[in-house]
Amino acid sequence: MKRAGWMVLVCLAAGGAAAQTPVETLYHGGHVWTGRGFEARDLAVRGDRIIDPSTLGPSATRVDATGRWLTPAYANAHAHITNATMETSRVYTDSGVFYVWNPNTIVQDAEDKAFFARPDTFDVRVAQGGITEPGGHPERLYVEFLAQSVYGGRPREWFIGNAFHYGSTPAEIDAALDLLKAQGADFVKAYLLNSERYAELRDDPSGYGRKGLNPENFAYLVQAAHARGLPVAVHMETAHDLEVAASAGADFAAHLPGYGGDDPEALNSKRITPELAALVARSGMRVIPTYGVIRGSAYDEAGALNPAAESQIALQRENLRLLREAGVPILIGTDGRGPIFSEAEHLVEIGVATPAEATRMVLETGAVLFPERRIGCLEAGCEADFLMLEADPTADISALRRIQTRIMQGTELATTPRPLS
Repeated sequence: MKRAGWMVLVCLAAGGAAAQTPVETLYHGGHVWTGRGFEARDLAVRGDRIIDPSTLGPSATRVDATGRWLTPAYANAHAHITNATMETSRVYTDSGVFYVWNPNTIVQDAEDKAFFARPDTFDVRVAQGGITEPGGHPERLYVEFLAQSVYGGRPREWFIGNAFHYGSTPAEIDAALDLLKAQGADFVKAYLLNSERYAELRDDPSGYGRKGLNPENFAYLVQAAHARGLPVAVHMETAHDLEVAASAGADFAAHLPGYGGDDPEALNSKRITPELAALVARSGMRVIPTYGVIRGSAYDEAGALNPAAESQIALQRENLRLLREAGVPILIGTDGRGPIFSEAEHLVEIGVATPAEATRMVLETGAVLFPERRIGCLEAGCEADFLMLEADPTADISALRRIQTRIMQGTELATTPRPLS
């Protein structure tokens, strides 16, 4: 459990002792999210919890929420910049994102985790370093690029066991999982890239950064991670990667095939079939498409779709249609930092979700990422983490951006003026 909410100190007459009295607030006149849609009703808060309005005391503060839509706080299921600083925290919370999963990071220590446990910061769960094989993603990313631009020229050896782990054999997988458990990982990030070509790419220098784990070892990795109480999120590129992950019982697809700026000739390897969609549904896997990543290159400055991206957008549309028809849960993540608006808007723009459906995806993601907590709901007993929007996002998905007020653990957050891109 994260934290105690803010309290006010009241001095008692007897002996001058201090007792903590929770602040009570009634938000009245607004439209409150029910999990199915909005209804006109009041929302009451005591301390860091939502309560039955009929139990409020006479001194409760009243806030006029007329013309506002009250939603649970947002979550980002796939983000990589989660520094333990107030600047980073405010980037997330200003955009309404209170909960984040970071599926690959340099080891987060106890001091960092204490920062995220504060009552005024965003919540983060981390995989620590992901599991791959020598020369597999993300080794090249760290060693050739981030080592110079972010990590002051650190050598390759520093990143092994920190930013990534090797798992070429069951014994190496066990050792990596034990180290991750000792490092405090909340879940496991495992890498499958072009697994149908694993034998071809394994010893080919041109495969550097374009390969991942041996698919024959993947079921062992998932079983071993689950035995240690760690869910598994999978980086994937192709439909075969998704099939391997689903067959092994992995918990999350950290991307879906077709998320990046792919060569049109490679799109056939990204196509999900009805049979594969049914397999993913039976496996219980939840998927985080990160399909909005393409928006940076797919549209020109006027907002028109570039012809070269049309085939990839069509692939994304068909992949998600099949998965949704099969009943696969869709979570919202960006593969970046902060706002989740572009991902939700992208799903609406390409025609795979209505504004109401995309809104539900956004508002349901946090409870999946932090299942032991009462978040993503606005009922008595739920944590008082919510937003007040200026318009109804189920009618216009861009209304997710129009946040008037942010309440974290029962307390209104100050914001830093910045564009919400």
